[in-house]
Amino acid sequence: MSLNQFTQKFQAGEAYGDERKGSDNFFADPGRVAANLLKDCGGLSSQITLPDLTNLIQQLLQKGEPLDDKKGTTEVLIGILTSLPSTSNTRVQLTNKLIDTLWDNLQHPPLSYVGGDVKYEVVGSKDGGPQKTMEARPGDSIEFKVPDTEVTLREKIPQPPDGLFQYRMPDGSYNNILEPNLGRAGTPYAKTVRTVKRLNGVKPDPGLLFDLLLARDDTSFKENPAGISSMLFYHAAIIIHDIFRTNRLDLNRSDTSSYLDLAPLYGSSLQDQLEIRTMKEGKLKPDTFHEKRLLGQPAGVNVMLVLYSRFHNYVADVLLKINENGRFTLLGNGADASAEDRAKALAKQDHDLFNVARLVTGGLYVNICLHDYLRAITNTHHSASDWTLDPRVEIGKQFDGEGVPRGVGNQVSVEFNLLYRFHSCISKKDERWIDGFFKKLFPDREPEDLQNVGMAELGAALVAFENSIDPDPSRREFDSLRRQADGTFKDEELARVLEEAMDDPAGCFGARMVPKALKIVEILGINQARKWQVASLNEFRGFFGLKRYESFADINSDRDIADLLEKLYTDPDMVELYPGLMVEDIKPARNTGSGICPTYSVGRAVLSDAVTLVRSDRFNTLDYTVSNLTAWGFNEVQQDYKTLGGSMLYKLIQRGLPGWFPFNSVAVMQPMYTKKANAAIAEELGTIGQFSLAGVKAPPKPVVVSTAASVRHVLGNPKQFVVPWLPALNSLFSGSGSGPDKDVGWFMLAGDQPRNAQHRGDFVKALGKLPNLHEAVHALVEREGARLMEREAFRLRDGLFQLDLVRDVAVPLNAQLLADLFYFDLRTDENPGGTLGAAELYRHLLNIRVWGVNNNDPAQAWNRRRRAQESVRVVAASTRKLVDEVALGRGLGFGIASTISGVASRKAHLRKGSLRSCGYRLVEELLAQGNSADKVTDNMWLTAFGGIGVPVTAFYEVMDFFLRRDNEAVWAEVQQLAQAKDDAGLHAYVVEAQRLTSSQRNVRVATAAAELEGKTVQPGNVVVMMLGEAGRNPNEVADAAKFDPKRKTDGVTAFSYGQHECLAKDVALAFITGLVKLVAGLKQLRPAPGQMGTVKTIRVGTEKAYLNDSWSYLGFDASTWKVHFDGHGVGTFDGDDEPNKQIDVGQYYYLLQQRKNKLLGRG
Repeated sequence: MSLNQFTQKFQAGEAYGDERKGSDNFFADPGRVAANLLKDCGGLSSQITLPDLTNLIQQLLQKGEPLDDKKGTTEVLIGILTSLPSTSNTRVQLTNKLIDTLWDNLQHPPLSYVGGDVKYEVVGSKDGGPQKTMEARPGDSIEFKVPDTEVTLREKIPQPPDGLFQYRMPDGSYNNILEPNLGRAGTPYAKTVRTVKRLNGVKPDPGLLFDLLLARDDTSFKENPAGISSMLFYHAAIIIHDIFRTNRLDLNRSDTSSYLDLAPLYGSSLQDQLEIRTMKEGKLKPDTFHEKRLLGQPAGVNVMLVLYSRFHNYVADVLLKINENGRFTLLGNGADASAEDRAKALAKQDHDLFNVARLVTGGLYVNICLHDYLRAITNTHHSASDWTLDPRVEIGKQFDGEGVPRGVGNQVSVEFNLLYRFHSCISKKDERWIDGFFKKLFPDREPEDLQNVGMAELGAALVAFENSIDPDPSRREFDSLRRQADGTFKDEELARVLEEAMDDPAGCFGARMVPKALKIVEILGINQARKWQVASLNEFRGFFGLKRYESFADINSDRDIADLLEKLYTDPDMVELYPGLMVEDIKPARNTGSGICPTYSVGRAVLSDAVTLVRSDRFNTLDYTVSNLTAWGFNEVQQDYKTLGGSMLYKLIQRGLPGWFPFNSVAVMQPMYTKKANAAIAEELGTIGQFSLAGVKAPPKPVVVSTAASVRHVLGNPKQFVVPWLPALNSLFSGSGSGPDKDVGWFMLAGDQPRNAQHRGDFVKALGKLPNLHEAVHALVEREGARLMEREAFRLRDGLFQLDLVRDVAVPLNAQLLADLFYFDLRTDENPGGTLGAAELYRHLLNIRVWGVNNNDPAQAWNRRRRAQESVRVVAASTRKLVDEVALGRGLGFGIASTISGVASRKAHLRKGSLRSCGYRLVEELLAQGNSADKVTDNMWLTAFGGIGVPVTAFYEVMDFFLRRDNEAVWAEVQQLAQAKDDAGLHAYVVEAQRLTSSQRNVRVATAAAELEGKTVQPGNVVVMMLGEAGRNPNEVADAAKFDPKRKTDGVTAFSYGQHECLAKDVALAFITGLVKLVAGLKQLRPAPGQMGTVKTIRVGTEKAYLNDSWSYLGFDASTWKVHFDGHGVGTFDGDDEPNKQIDVGQYYYLLQQRKNKLLGRG
């Protein structure tokens, strides 16, 4: 229990604090490290002895000693790490050392490169100079017409020494600012391993090598033993095409950058970007990506890129709405701005939005690489561990004098170009797709003859294929998917492709696993490797610190393969890197440690390269910051380690195809395993009850209504329009089985059956026996509200005070209101031994409410449910203790004397007539109805969660209305009513202000067809009732926009209507009215000047979303609002709303530039 638990302040979505850990020379004594490991994980001693564990750690620390990877040392270490809790410092330090070891396997930056060509120009030739290549150049430029204007602009990539710096350059340059060309598109490949061994001058025929060692037949195909799906290799295909694009005219160069910058989506030059961008508000053209090569891949690869395209546009949209710190404000867009200035302003806004959205989307991409892809590679998904090999962490100087660097830049190498050829893992389904694709390329060939395609024939066919592709990426189609009129693909078709991919088992690495149709591709790869003069297989292994093969049986234990290798190469040292990498034995599946089961050398190299690709990239490490991505953007793509160890691919799917899969789909939550494998893993881990086995289904369509007549009709017909909340509430108790561990179907809001009405009636009876409930509410608000205001207000200068009226007053008061009424264990003067703080209880109840009745985002649903489950456990356990005490005090199970003493002690702190004494009485009345202590506890938190947050937001909305400049007279009347202690009059003013401001809504699910407001409602449709708007509908409400506290309402209010009308609406109104009465005593109360006094909201779809204090989180309720006042008293503020005029810094520099241009006669 932290010291500040009872005084901490609430912030929606995240805490204010930030915990950091330091470290010392942890590995000075390997024996001590091993002993700490056994201490941190008691079950580890049954798997490994202390001496063996010490030896393993010593091997990790040794440099220069070859590692026998056949012993699975790395996999054993990963298994140990996944068995340790996240709180283990030993786990942190060992992970850092593993990252350090893998990082050291490669040079940073690479020092050797391939290529030695020169270009010649024929003297006197008319061809204009040397032959041009596809090489990307830092000086490329584009011209484009700015949307919504008649102005054409030219944009250039900045020339050295200038660069974009804060954004990724289109061609990847300036990732290392001091070495701007390192990793740039169009630069030569690096060469990782020195070639020293003299190999055969005449090497085996590539076609023969394929036929003997690589070709798959009908009997050799094997499914991945860990249950990996084709989705993993679709993601791998994006990575491969992201960092490798060998120039057609110069095989020593790559036309993409050496960074994970999503080049298949964005391209590698300004010209590429122009083809996919709308050039307006940072958006991409609908469902558009740049990489045409991937049209020659199975549809699942392209569907993933479509989802990234959709995610980018979602991000750009939200970024503009939030407009953090005004960074996307149009500059030079005033009334006197010229058309050229306006065009430049629009282009600059588009530029910034596009590049920030690209950084955010890239953040999601790299997190998928680490927390889905890498977890599958190491098979850590096959555990309940939250450990992941995340190489971005800051590592101190304990391994060398400089620490392990980050963000130093990268250059991909020819060795990894060869290594990342995962053709052996192609599934049987995708093998059939490849056969069909090749049959289209070569219609005159029989299927069995496709393996005999020659190089020239393949080249001609590929040229013809690429020429057939539409030059406009936004019009391209793939497989059987066709674009709609708006340019998008159909959601149902995209979902179908994904579902098939997630059900499709991938193949295995190893010898004789490559589809025969790819023979010519493999021949090209072998010839390419020879042209690059790469090192031998054993030299490659030696470079990575692996034990060299001493026999052919070491390479592959299959006697037939080993004999063939011997006949082809004579000695293990003579085996070529390619295809040697592909014909090794594969690593066995290990839970945890090895998932994709690669060949041995590939396994180690892939881990080293994954660390390098991520850690060397400035934008994934040093500049992966809130300042670059914005607070919301950073938070949107931040992994949650409690969610399958940080998995994020589910978010890409649910953002791009919201609701098409269940939020807890056993397939979608970790799509890189087959659905069958995921279900088996969940059964084994005892978590299957958290998942759904359901497949693709069209999400229910919302029908929005906003008239009182429609609201009354829907809420008045509970059989035709049912409440949808029971599944969410029952899922709070999901366990290891297929159903919930507890059924709360009896709860009043869980259904529309007689038992639900009976429960509501019983609870109302119990509330009716509470003496002076409303007086107790007013007394609590008056007493505790005044105390909070006195404690939290601070003096800015004489006669001027500041207060966060929402965070520091309304929020903790809302928490105490519910804690007292529903007898929660909040620490107060009436419950000095309480275990919960106000911010903590508020967060717990809000978690339950958001999941139970406000969950509207499939991309956040899994995390929302988990947080709600955690919160229910805390609230229920702490409340049950108090309920048991009340039961003992009533003689319903007398037991231990000390417990009875505790009951008396706690009861002694209750004040007569207080709200907490009402809560005590409520427990007694519910017990008297025959309810068990467990059911009384459930009654309390289930009834209470609906009252968290909503009255806080209503209070803010009402006060925001009262304090508007044009409502000064209304606020003066409120102050007079407060002074006169006219609670009934204040109540009327609050109700009318709430009518004019409320954004509350409610939902039901239709069970039969209906028509509402001219809209057809089908069974299964979600009917969204805009309760606030219904109270302001001018067709039903006379003078709807006029403030009239004497107005008579028709029953439809923000508190709903009918059977499920808010049970405690009178309590909520008493809370809001009491707070208004309290703050009416603050002299010249007004919002703090400028943005400080503005509650930031945006509209997402039809939802109004409130931002938290750091603008990182979108919530349903206001959580902060700063106000100023001049002390106690009355009076409306008539001063300057913003006495210190603020000017946007960007606008300031724009005006300076305009003045300079004018002085120089440029404009």
